[in-house]
Amino acid sequence: MYVIRRVARTQPGKAWNVASYLAKICEAYEEKGRSKAQIFVGHGLPGDQHVAYAQWTQERIEPNFPAGIPKAVLELHKAMMEMVTDYTIEFYQLVTPEELKVRSGR
Repeated sequence: MYVIRRVARTQPGKAWNVASYLAKICEAYEEKGRSKAQIFVGHGLPGDQHVAYAQWTQERIEPNFPAGIPKAVLELHKAMMEMVTDYTIEFYQLVTPEELKVRSGR
């Protein structure tokens, strides 16, 4: 199982606006079967400021071909990017008891 995180560094004061776009983008993917995403911001708290995140889990990491991108995502993404200064994606392998057994040989 993998954790996928989109990180959107925003213009000052735009984290909540970008979070709204990320929520709509993730909803469009969820309608096509992707797992439910969590949307969160770093604005106003200790740590990174002016950042919005979308995070979800997937069983496998697979390419997202253009044909699989919902049409709504293209429009939402374009509007969102007007407020974003940096947009990255992070991949993590979720540590589960089963994976620990496999990796440790026990």
